[in-house]
Amino acid sequence: MTIDALAAWLVTAMTAWNPPAEHREGEQAATERYASIAHDVAEVVLDSNEQPLFDGPQGRAQTALLLAAVASYESGFRREVDLGTIRGDNGRSWCILQVQVFGRTAEQWTGKELVEDRTRCLRAGLHKMHDSFEACKKLPQVQRLSGYTRGHCGPDPKAEWRMRRALNWWKAHPLTADT
Repeated sequence: MTIDALAAWLVTAMTAWNPPAEHREGEQAATERYASIAHDVAEVVLDSNEQPLFDGPQGRAQTALLLAAVASYESGFRREVDLGTIRGDNGRSWCILQVQVFGRTAEQWTGKELVEDRTRCLRAGLHKMHDSFEACKKLPQVQRLSGYTRGHCGPDPKAEWRMRRALNWWKAHPLTADT
């Protein structure tokens, strides 16, 4: 699987979830930014130094899809969030994955550094998702993001919506050699 093939597949999902025409920057600019986001997601999950969230031969593609699904809910892929001019949680949540930063991330990045280099955002978010999956491993799969979405493990509709978005897309549009 190449970065370009995975990115193209991700753009299809991202466009279906959050149509670029709905962005203030205009459809063409948003579409170009979506392609850049998808490329960065693919680059991060295909990095051999990063562990996928899912096992098996398609684990990295499924991980990429979950990152995109989480970003679709957390930021809607909005330019202002991507650039850090709008932040959530009273200014503590940065970038398209709305990574909460209290000074620095576990990787020692500031919130500003997360928006200056989107791959940092994606790596920090992926690591937080790993932490959530590990902490919440006794929960059903659709709830394992609850550590990410609410800060502790337990039933959470937000965690379930994000996970189901990715799982449902995967089921309806699996990444194949023909994709």
